[in-house]
Amino acid sequence: MSIFVLASAAHSPGVTSLAVALTVHAAQPTLLVDASREPDQSVLAGYLSGTDPQGRGLGGLLQAHRERQPAESVLESLTLPLGDTGVFLPGFTHPGMVALFNPVWADLVGALEAQPRSVLVDLGRLGTEGLPLPLIAAATGVLVVTRTSLPDLAALRLYLPQLVAAVGPERVGLVLIGPGRPYSGTEVQRSFGVPIWGHLAWQPEEAAVYSHGTVPSRRHLTSSYLGDVRALDRRLADRDAAHRSLVGARR
Repeated sequence: MSIFVLASAAHSPGVTSLAVALTVHAAQPTLLVDASREPDQSVLAGYLSGTDPQGRGLGGLLQAHRERQPAESVLESLTLPLGDTGVFLPGFTHPGMVALFNPVWADLVGALEAQPRSVLVDLGRLGTEGLPLPLIAAATGVLVVTRTSLPDLAALRLYLPQLVAAVGPERVGLVLIGPGRPYSGTEVQRSFGVPIWGHLAWQPEEAAVYSHGTVPSRRHLTSSYLGDVRALDRRLADRDAAHRSLVGARR
């Protein structure tokens, strides 16, 4: 199945909120992986209301790797339910675990490629090290989430060229949070030369359902925010279908 990576250039523009919303409302069963190398456990503390992972997640995968168990054989047992049809692989439980995980990336990616579900990987903020190489090779696409304020776009200009060079321009797209605040999608695309794959309405109260686990409003299911999430889900499904028809990939 497809593997889409979500990341931001800097700040906290809503990557995790979007990743959770996409997983919960996807038209197809989806696995969300928290692979942020700046661990914060935000999904467990927020949308999952303080759930204790009880050893599940990347920490359990690291332990399995040390015990020479293939990631594909243990991945399902290390996930938690997320919504009606989604599952969630929690992230690193300690900053020191990130460097220890370097030998495990290829094994994890192999397990993700074998998934019967679509896969979303929340990588958090892009850093100077870029993306893990096995993840770059396997990704159907990389979504860079950004607001349209000048500070956010200045940070994007620092990191986006490195990402495009590593991944390839055809596999990178932007998702704009609050287009027109103040720059429009047309202005952003013209400035950066990277296509806009989607946008999200500026509705912090609706996004908080997925970032903080707040109770949805009565109008949440018909909100512009959720409509944009569903539109992006359809866009990713179309890109996956086009990718598979082009390269004959199984995912």
